[in-house]
Amino acid sequence: MLYVGRHLPAANGFGQDPALIDPRLPADFRRPDWAAETVGYWPAYCDITPGARAAYLTWLAGGRREPNVPISWPFLFFYGLERRVLVDTAHGEDSHELPAIAAEVRRLLEIYGESASFRGYATRFLQLLDFSATSTGDLTPPPRTGDRWEVPMTLRTGLGELAVTGTPVSADWALAWAYYHPEIYSRTPATRCAPEFDTLFRTRYAAQHGAGLTVRATKKVLQFDYRSASAGIGRAEVSTTLPDVLTQAVPSKKLAALVEECTTSLDAYSRYLGRNPDGRGTLAAAALLPPELTDSAGGEDLARLSSFVDAALDGQASAVIDAGELLAFWPLATPGKVAKAEAIALAQLLGVRGIGLEPDVRHGGPVPDPSGAVVLFRAEAGQPASPSSEYQAAALLMHLASAVTAADGHVSDAETSHLMAHLETALGFDAAERARLHAHLRWLLATPVKLTGLTKRLAALDQGQRENIGDFLTTVAATDGFVTPEEITMLTKVFKLLGLDPASVYSRVHAATTGGIRTAAVAPVTVRAAAPGAHAYAIPPAPSPGSDLGAARGGGAAAGVQLDAATVAAKLAETSAVAALLGSIFTDDDAPKPTPPPATGPCFAGLDAAHSTLLTVLAGRDSWARAELEVECAALGLLPDGAVDTLNEAAYERVGDPFVDGEDPITVDPGVAQEMQA
Repeated sequence: MLYVGRHLPAANGFGQDPALIDPRLPADFRRPDWAAETVGYWPAYCDITPGARAAYLTWLAGGRREPNVPISWPFLFFYGLERRVLVDTAHGEDSHELPAIAAEVRRLLEIYGESASFRGYATRFLQLLDFSATSTGDLTPPPRTGDRWEVPMTLRTGLGELAVTGTPVSADWALAWAYYHPEIYSRTPATRCAPEFDTLFRTRYAAQHGAGLTVRATKKVLQFDYRSASAGIGRAEVSTTLPDVLTQAVPSKKLAALVEECTTSLDAYSRYLGRNPDGRGTLAAAALLPPELTDSAGGEDLARLSSFVDAALDGQASAVIDAGELLAFWPLATPGKVAKAEAIALAQLLGVRGIGLEPDVRHGGPVPDPSGAVVLFRAEAGQPASPSSEYQAAALLMHLASAVTAADGHVSDAETSHLMAHLETALGFDAAERARLHAHLRWLLATPVKLTGLTKRLAALDQGQRENIGDFLTTVAATDGFVTPEEITMLTKVFKLLGLDPASVYSRVHAATTGGIRTAAVAPVTVRAAAPGAHAYAIPPAPSPGSDLGAARGGGAAAGVQLDAATVAAKLAETSAVAALLGSIFTDDDAPKPTPPPATGPCFAGLDAAHSTLLTVLAGRDSWARAELEVECAALGLLPDGAVDTLNEAAYERVGDPFVDGEDPITVDPGVAQEMQA
């Protein structure tokens, strides 16, 4: 790989080519210039001193592998490789040497790549070789290296060939395309969770684009501008007939959208790994992954949990189980105590596998008690992540009704059915919320129901709504035909909670059991339960249309089924009353909240104005109570947990340590705060 001879003009026409080794020129092997002290910035063999020639020739004879030599020698040899590719091959010389030249440059980079100048020229030269050597056929996407600013020519040429042939862009090519795209920015999750990001990208790319995007060929063709290290060549331009589609608008927009979608799906998982670098593969981490990745992320722990859940349900729609048995699979930070974040993570993990959990803190339930019970149920598709106002209202009314029906230690099927039927009819829940409502009721009936914590919710009700609830609860208690003393006692407590006259319980119970209460005015009333062996009497047949009775009721030969207008009106009124009642309970919660004033002041560490303001406020003290944090976040329109995660994420990016730690109180690291505000 050397030029040796007496005459080789430089490509730019100025003197001899710098790489030519002229054997006529002297080389002083008695006093070699090992340090290249006599060599200028752009060396040429014909111009360097005899001592420098001796040192250079010794390096060549040693196989060009001695690491501790001046960078002048690798450059002087490199000039000859540039000439071979840019000058000789361009004038028709055989290009079969290109792979060997590329291999040699890569070998030199491994030895002398610490020189930024040599690394820059050699890397650019390899891209030129890739550009020249790529041919239609055996195409493989370029590896994704740490340097994303220089787009590999193999990517440009490969995409160009795919466009020419109309071949869909595979997921691997699309990944490389998005990675090197100059207009697509990858946020932290794409790098911190690179394996998960790649898998998620491939999965969703296939789901959205099938075999892959098809790119149209453009009129703009690929060109490669190269400025040589050799002073004897200068600037060179290599052209091709392949289209340049790297930044084509339509596919670029689709790739950017998919990258953002996958990155957002991995945000919570990335933040968890930022706080727990060794957490990959744990159940807590798996709970934060999108559904496509959960099965392969939890390992043996997830497999054991899944087996336990399947055995507990055993083909049933729902099952009441011991909470401690379920929580034994979860690595609790504090043994015997479940944190809210842990309860959310467990519910999320089960939800990904199509299993619902009650109580669920995301839907207004309490944190599971390890000594109590929980309900697992097969969740319908489309389970909402948060409860609707109707569901919240129904759960509240169900809470009160459960306290009444369970007061005597026995809940009849009639009481349960009546309660569920009224709630479902009044609100028309879809299958997803109906399944959760049934599971919530099972949990309430399997758990000692308390009346604490309801005063605030009930305070918003007017007198008419309170009366409706009182009548409804009385009807539930009386559905099985009798009301026990324990149920009377519980109704009395609920009436006091509602602000109703406790003395009216007896009159309402009497009305409910005799059909006099307005919410059951026209409903059948159980007078006496059926007993085996009792005398039976046949029900008389319905009157024929032509009979006097049929005529009296408006029948006739052409008359169809007749509806009792009073009965229909009463039933509609009953349903409307319950629906209005339930819908009004949470009206205040759904009212639009005033928009907080915009945060002002400087922005720090890549944060927006609101989070920067919160950073400044929290940095003023070393410790904050949770309630104080919530007040500050509310003033800025931020959610406390999300704001803390955002601040810590920025701290990890800037400093490598969290900004705040703990839950209550929350401690601030003043050193991190100072660096973030610098």
